Amino acid sequence: MMTIQVFSMKTGISKSTLRFYEEKHLLISMRQKDSNYRMYAEDQVPLAKMIASLRTAKIPIPDIQLYLKADKDRQKQMKQKWIQAIKENQRQLEISLRFLESDYGEENIYMFEKTAENVIWFEAEASPGMFSDEFKLRRKQMKQNHIPIKNMYLRYISGNSKQVNAEIGFGVPASINTSSVPEAFSEKMRSSFCIGLAFKEDFAKIEAAYRKLIQYCVTNNWVPAGSILEWYRGDQMNEADIIIPVTHIGGKL
Repeated sequence: MMTIQVFSMKTGISKSTLRFYEEKHLLISMRQKDSNYRMYAEDQVPLAKMIASLRTAKIPIPDIQLYLKADKDRQKQMKQKWIQAIKENQRQLEISLRFLESDYGEENIYMFEKTAENVIWFEAEASPGMFSDEFKLRRKQMKQNHIPIKNMYLRYISGNSKQVNAEIGFGVPASINTSSVPEAFSEKMRSSFCIGLAFKEDFAKIEAAYRKLIQYCVTNNWVPAGSILEWYRGDQMNEADIIIPVTHIGGKL
């Protein structure tokens, strides 16, 4: 048996940390009858080092508590979950670093995390920057079918400087039944990190904003992970964000 002083020296873990482990029911000492001093057994050394290692890896205390009580199969599953979470955090840090190191030079170019969303899409055709009538028509149809709108999107498919084929989309709650709009199709937009550019000018000039954002991505080696979109927040159409997903959350950079 070892006192807390000896055990601390043998494990490299401070006495205050060992007391904390005991407070959290991770590593329980035995008490001397006469002095009530904390005493530790030799076979607790590997356990203490393992707990310290998990804490160094930023594993939360509740997770470690569950891990210590779990069988080998469950522990293996928990480790895999932690590994995936750490890799995802690492990916997010890499993306953030790349953005901060990039030579963007434009205050209205930004990076953000876009959450997953269900989107109902309709085919549309109009001149570049002139899709407001199509949006109004489909928005009215959505409201007639009592479908609440969270966001609106435009995705170019093909065309030229005079006429463009596109899809206009409406972000809707996941619980919505879209059978009332058979001419539309639904899609689950994945969570992703996006590069965005705020646009508040004449929509007839929106093509220049597209070129600016694409040039930024090319200059800084951002590879698109999906289609470039116009994003209208809520159901307003006065301003938009042009966005490009650069990596899916939970996916690869």
